[in-house]
Amino acid sequence: MTGSSVSEAATLLQRARLDLGWKQSRVIAALIAEASKQGVRLAGQASLKTMLSRWENGGGQPDGVYQQLFCAIYGLDHEDLGFDEPERRAGRVAPGVAPAVDQDTADYFRRVLEQHIRADNLMGPHHLVDVVRAQATLLDGIIPDAKDDIRDSLLVLACRYNEFAGWLYQDAGDPQSAMHYSDRAMDYALAIGDPTETAYLLMRKSNIASDLGGSDRAIGLSTAALRDATRVSPRVRALVLGQQARAYSLRGKADETARALEAAMTEATRPGAADADEVASYCTPAYLDMQAATCWTELDSPEKAVPVFQEALANMPGVMRRDLGICQARLANAHAALGDRANACGVGHRAVKTVEAATSALALGELRQLRQRLAPWRRDAEVFELSRAIKRLTTA
Repeated sequence: MTGSSVSEAATLLQRARLDLGWKQSRVIAALIAEASKQGVRLAGQASLKTMLSRWENGGGQPDGVYQQLFCAIYGLDHEDLGFDEPERRAGRVAPGVAPAVDQDTADYFRRVLEQHIRADNLMGPHHLVDVVRAQATLLDGIIPDAKDDIRDSLLVLACRYNEFAGWLYQDAGDPQSAMHYSDRAMDYALAIGDPTETAYLLMRKSNIASDLGGSDRAIGLSTAALRDATRVSPRVRALVLGQQARAYSLRGKADETARALEAAMTEATRPGAADADEVASYCTPAYLDMQAATCWTELDSPEKAVPVFQEALANMPGVMRRDLGICQARLANAHAALGDRANACGVGHRAVKTVEAATSALALGELRQLRQRLAPWRRDAEVFELSRAIKRLTTA
């Protein structure tokens, strides 16, 4: 290997290709040939190119099936290619003994994910993030042992578990880990080849980019999610447009924000929009109302945000406790921005009680901001009590 190729390699996986003097197109051709020999189905060539570039540049690792294929085409072992050995072994009962992977396995993971989502709505992310991350890793490990008909179901579940882990990390206040797991989920979405799954993951990455302060990247990712919009479910289109509105609001673009919000509501209220849409079932008009109000707050228009937050709270299901806390905290902030101390305190106290039961980093951030907004009235007894309750909750 030449010194220049070593210095150019971002990862061991990339180094293996440069050692052979191969272009990415040759690697893709070799992967396809080896997969055919092993009887394994792969993503399309365009998706493979995107995935290979990300893996070679350190954007996550391939799943067990792709790791085996890379080892075969390069004639190297997992360690030589920089693959994570514990993840490769995850889910195996004992060395050399493959667990049974059948439809019952897929059904188990699906049922458990449904329960995790319910628990997240009731309690927030902190009790779930470790177990969901472990189960996502377990799925990575057992997929290579699955036959094609079951493997397809497991790929979808692996995509959703990794995406959900990303959401939990984001809501726990760790956007870097959130983006990492969203990238892993994107690899699975590309392998599945479902435009709705891919658009949904681009929306999620855009949302995380917004939290990281990257409004330009957020707009770019949401725009990319709409490129194949006609093949994407209406609710996912609504989510993408709602996220695009948020990205525009962070840039101070009020007209673009309003147009995106209107288009999002149109998609969410189309006849049949809710039919058979597992991935975006939470995208209701009430959810989009909350998104719209958040945008108006970002645009320094709390007078527009208050009635929208109130409408969202009136229509929000009681089981959505975490979202309820976020919405209450944001409404309290909007009242405070308008100088309405009494309503800010009243809604703020309700938000504290809700967030105590379903803690969310997003809600805690809103409560900290509320405390700052109310600082000019800190000598007021009600403001003092609320400020003390927020400090106790946010420093616990």
